[in-house]
Amino acid sequence: MTTLSAFLADSYAAELTSFRASLDGVPDDAFGTARTGHAAAWHALHVSEWLRLVVLDDRTPNYQHLGWENTPAVQTLTQQPAPVQVTADKAAILAELDRVTDTVVRTLRDAGDEGLSGTVFSAALPGGQRPRLPALGAHLAHIAYHRGQVQLGKKA
Repeated sequence: MTTLSAFLADSYAAELTSFRASLDGVPDDAFGTARTGHAAAWHALHVSEWLRLVVLDDRTPNYQHLGWENTPAVQTLTQQPAPVQVTADKAAILAELDRVTDTVVRTLRDAGDEGLSGTVFSAALPGGQRPRLPALGAHLAHIAYHRGQVQLGKKA
């Protein structure tokens, strides 16, 4: 493990722990109710799917909660049902987030310099790719944004 991979693993673990705590604070009966555009359930699956795509480079075509499903680059990733649907109960959705979180933190912790180089998928960029390190940094902010959205939903 390099110092950079340890830093990233620790940063992801901390941010995902905070995100998970925010989701835990949503009552079970409100978890699937859209309060600020999306339900907490959607935010959990959205973050989980982006973790799989950006951090794990998982190209399994079963993404349904990326938020870019109408773009050609993402449409190739939506050919199968998602592992967990937004209509599932809170426990199932959080179990999926926990499973992905554990894999992400372990993957980052074990990544050497080679594992942190190269490019990853990007729906927003014309070439469809982004350098891995900037993508990993941007995704930390992306998780924090969705944590904030969940918090705002609790007040709505």
